[in-house]
Amino acid sequence: MPIPVGINGLGRIGKMVCLQMLAQPDVYSIKAINATSLNATEISDYLTYDSSHRYDRSVCKNVEIVNDSLVRINGNEIHLFKDRDARNLKWRSVGVQFVLECTGAYLTTEKGAMHDVDYVIMSAPPKDPDITPTFIYGVNHEEYRGQKIVSASSCTTNCMGPMMKLVSDAFGVESVNFTTIHATTGSQSVVDVINKKNRTHRSIINNMIPHSTGAAKSIFRVMPELSGKVWGTSVRVPCINCSLLDINITCEDKTANLEAVKDLLNKHELFGEVYHLNEKMLTSVDFMTTTTPTILDGIASMDFKPGSFKLMLWYDNEWSYSAQCLRIMKSMHQHNKHIERSVRGRVSPKISPNNSIVNLASLNGVARELNPAKILNLDSKLALKSLKLGGKNVVARFDFNVPVDNGKVMDDFRVRASLPSINHILEQKPNRVVLVCHFGRPKGKDKKNSVEFLVPILAGLLKREVKFLGDGVSQKTVDALAAAKDTNGAIYLLENIRFHAEETKFDPESDVSKMYQSLGDAMIADCFGCVHRNHMSVCHLKGAGKQHGYGFLIEQEVEAISTLLRSDGKKVLGIMGGAKIADKQPMIECLCKMPSTRIFVGGGLTRGFDKFMPSTPHSVILARDAYGAADFESPATYMPDIAKTGGGGFDCGPQGLRDLMAMIDAADVIFWNGCLGVIEDPRYRVGSAMIVDYLLAQTGKQIIIGGGETASLFAGKEAEHIYLSTGGGALLAHIQSSVLGSPTVPGLAPFSL
Repeated sequence: MPIPVGINGLGRIGKMVCLQMLAQPDVYSIKAINATSLNATEISDYLTYDSSHRYDRSVCKNVEIVNDSLVRINGNEIHLFKDRDARNLKWRSVGVQFVLECTGAYLTTEKGAMHDVDYVIMSAPPKDPDITPTFIYGVNHEEYRGQKIVSASSCTTNCMGPMMKLVSDAFGVESVNFTTIHATTGSQSVVDVINKKNRTHRSIINNMIPHSTGAAKSIFRVMPELSGKVWGTSVRVPCINCSLLDINITCEDKTANLEAVKDLLNKHELFGEVYHLNEKMLTSVDFMTTTTPTILDGIASMDFKPGSFKLMLWYDNEWSYSAQCLRIMKSMHQHNKHIERSVRGRVSPKISPNNSIVNLASLNGVARELNPAKILNLDSKLALKSLKLGGKNVVARFDFNVPVDNGKVMDDFRVRASLPSINHILEQKPNRVVLVCHFGRPKGKDKKNSVEFLVPILAGLLKREVKFLGDGVSQKTVDALAAAKDTNGAIYLLENIRFHAEETKFDPESDVSKMYQSLGDAMIADCFGCVHRNHMSVCHLKGAGKQHGYGFLIEQEVEAISTLLRSDGKKVLGIMGGAKIADKQPMIECLCKMPSTRIFVGGGLTRGFDKFMPSTPHSVILARDAYGAADFESPATYMPDIAKTGGGGFDCGPQGLRDLMAMIDAADVIFWNGCLGVIEDPRYRVGSAMIVDYLLAQTGKQIIIGGGETASLFAGKEAEHIYLSTGGGALLAHIQSSVLGSPTVPGLAPFSL
């Protein structure tokens, strides 16, 4: 079946993708076009005639006008929209699955989500590059994992990216500088105009105009290994179309040369689709309406010294870029169809708890009283809202340990969860705020674990400048802060606190600990995900003449857990999943000690459960069926009794889900920690996703989600009755200390009454 597509905006790129899709009716089906200034009677001429391109015009000459809002072109029945507000565009109602966003007005994930459609592809670099992922066909398209809103980057990056991947993979790259000699675009002026901020206000007709380019930054988004190695600029020239990229590369491998690049190009599997080689005396007009974005001009290119050379790359900045956008869309569609085929036959979305085999009445154990003295009470005098921080130098510890994949932040939930505390501190007008966090588990200073990548994310969320303290806890940092003499709420981010061994081997008398205390006169902690660690920045808060306190996040987390612990006779359900029973056994035993509590155990925890807990507690129900296979490469199969297959499938089966839904229905308070399947594989994400939807539909229940991967399942699906914790291990440790009467976790001890 052809891919059902909608086009938002019928400017140059919108027109090019439209023409190319009309010529491929077996691959693409254009369902709708949103073009506010184009009438049905004008479409035929607009598509048939073009000042730049040579193409088969027969596909767009015979336009049948059904009415003012519906036309038929080459087998495509196309609905015409005329609305500048994406929220008013009814893409789904006419069968659109993919929207090619070609207006340039919806270049963030937040704005892209205004489109009522499954998938959005931006035909420009995103304005929120830390949120919206970028994919370039021939560079990183194979990394696509089902994201709904993506960017296809820019025309220049689509030319440079494939070549940089070819060279980098073969020879390694030391440095790159480039100039893109770019044809004029629709944003430039025909004659000189005023009130413009750059030189493109001058006439394009008789000028070569130096201009900026975002291609260097964009290339880092698809090839993070090139970060800090690529620099470039642009010159706009008076050509209507086709551009030339002049790129100078120095390789790590000094045997690299132009002939070796040509040889790699000719043998590449994408030669003729993404790459091409020109060995003729051609000029820009000869590359008009070409579909390959990276055309090496073998004659104009040259070697410099060993391992260093100049490459001249032609690209049609309209037609070949549009072809790249379509290739990305096609590869996304193929990926998604493959996943759909893999999960076909899995659990029916109409599954219900009606035929659960669980005898809920038999699970009603004897109610036990929990000692109220074991439930943590925070000292309200140390709450952030009670502290006076005006004119102070504040040091605030947060948990910004976000998941990162190939240089991209996959989920900024932990950063966003800190914003209420940071903004409250800033509202009190301190002299400065030093934000402290860790990232990963580095052993000493390790550049790949630097937290500098968080600076633009924080600056964007706070809408304030954030300065980076790259020397961490050091005398140089102390001196720099003293010299700054901040009085207006300056914001700093300290380098990864775990670069210092003293952070994890906490000694209050160490020089680093004393220096850390000297960074400010008010110490705030709001890093709930770390409170189970006896670490310097988490526990070393009290000091002579210093204020200390806890932020809103810690306050909310402790209150949420108190809801679970002070159940007051309510029925509690613990849903425990994950990969290793050894990690969750203490928590399961802990929940078994809580009054009126039942536990459902699924995921990899069922594997070897009998070994760790030979006598299954009366209040525990195990998932007995699953979907799985011998390995992740094999097709998913149904296992009606995992006990007879060696235990442990890769996702919860239908009977287990029915049992769990019945237990959810019977519970008043629900605590979920650990996914029910291997959610990295879409085939085995189904069970967890169904329980997410089932919990979202509940009313009158208190639901606590225990951080980590479990919380990530709820991304973009927050609900008032569901509390998403930022702490996985910290949450479990705090619950265990409360139930079992063990000492308060280290990071909360400074605040307890």
